[in-house]
Amino acid sequence: MVPQPHLVVTHREWVKPTVETPDHLRRTPLSDWDIVMFKSYTPLLIFYANNDHTPNFMNTRTLTESLSQVLEDFYPLAGRLVDIGNGRDEIDCCDAGVLFQEAEYNESLETFREAGYLPNQMDYHHMFPIHFYRSARDPLLAIQVNRFKDGGVALAVMILHKVADNYSACFFLDAWAKRARGVKYVQGNFQRDLVAVPPSTVITDEAIAHYREEHRVYKEDATSHIVRVDPNQSRFSRTSPIGPKPLKSVILEFYSDGLQLCKKDAHTTEMILSRNWLSTKDALFAMLLRAIVRCREIPEDQPVKMVLSVNGRSKMKNQKEMDYYFGNWMISRSVATTKREVEQTCLAYTAATFRQKLASLKASLFHSISKLYTMHEDMTVHYLSYQSNSNARLTASDVSMLPFWRLDFGFGRPDRTRGYITFGGNGCLIVFGRSDGNKGAMYDVQLQMDADSIGRFIKDPEVRKYSRRILY
Repeated sequence: MVPQPHLVVTHREWVKPTVETPDHLRRTPLSDWDIVMFKSYTPLLIFYANNDHTPNFMNTRTLTESLSQVLEDFYPLAGRLVDIGNGRDEIDCCDAGVLFQEAEYNESLETFREAGYLPNQMDYHHMFPIHFYRSARDPLLAIQVNRFKDGGVALAVMILHKVADNYSACFFLDAWAKRARGVKYVQGNFQRDLVAVPPSTVITDEAIAHYREEHRVYKEDATSHIVRVDPNQSRFSRTSPIGPKPLKSVILEFYSDGLQLCKKDAHTTEMILSRNWLSTKDALFAMLLRAIVRCREIPEDQPVKMVLSVNGRSKMKNQKEMDYYFGNWMISRSVATTKREVEQTCLAYTAATFRQKLASLKASLFHSISKLYTMHEDMTVHYLSYQSNSNARLTASDVSMLPFWRLDFGFGRPDRTRGYITFGGNGCLIVFGRSDGNKGAMYDVQLQMDADSIGRFIKDPEVRKYSRRILY
């Protein structure tokens, strides 16, 4: 007997703006901050538990009609990328459409809800409508509505990083949800001059150092594209003697009591007496970095760097329009430490380093980096460096302040939001906020590392001290 597949696609269409985009808006340029991004999709999974067994829950007509209507104001998302040379692309706002799919999952959502919606507990790969950007015909946005046997829904979103960062993605989803409910929303702003370099911008030493650290130039030589490959390894295998290690995901649930305790422990007596306060996030990220460093099999003096993306809109407070700017306006800040340093210092030391790094970020750094970009017409020389399987580097994304948990399409708020980070390699961390109707901050931390490191991480005394529940 042939086994029944877990998931079957039942519907597929291209959703276009209700009103055709006018000729004078047919081309939307990308900023330099968009251009240096990879042509890869940013994935999100938003889970809606149909606890009341509401009929016609998250129905197709409501979702597609509201999507078509909101695309009038977010019309570039229905377009396609066009290569204009010298490493640059523009959006052809041709109304080709957003990919919209529906699928049936042969399981109850409640089963996965009890397990914390862990990536390794679900067939995440097939829950998305697209995975890789391959050609100019591919969409900038793709949606898949996964319907479970008990009426629950997982809304899967893939948005091309080249056209939107996490802030922009959430901004659009919030507008779509409000349009579905008939609530007024703010449309996106695609004016690239909002991130233009001021004439008085000076390229600072900090900008040059940041650029050298975060970017690299590829040289065409005999060794440029040598990749270490095991000839006996299957093409899509995830493990081999010299290939990537097997990866595992873990979910940490943090409640306000554990977060407050972590914050308290991140302050020394001297800091309290001098009223030198750190934030809850400073303490949380410092604790996570220290635990990750302890669980890695690395030399005691090898630095491990946590690279954290920061939303630049918060640094442009004199421009209200930046709140609605649609595109990429993020910059990375990194904090590094070693096993020896973790053993010899307290949590407060690492947390203070986080605060210093984030507090020192100024709008001038964004403008200096922009000027470095625009000095070269040929943008092919600009590549963001990325080490996806490195014991000395991990990427962190804090989206806890973005209102994913408020995305109500008229059928209630979502239960949880998850990322799909198996593509990100060894060392990916994302922090989601949630409500649950409780008072105080609540976060879910989704972490992916190699299985051996995860095994040590979940036994870390500080991880167990501050988190309410560990799902693995």
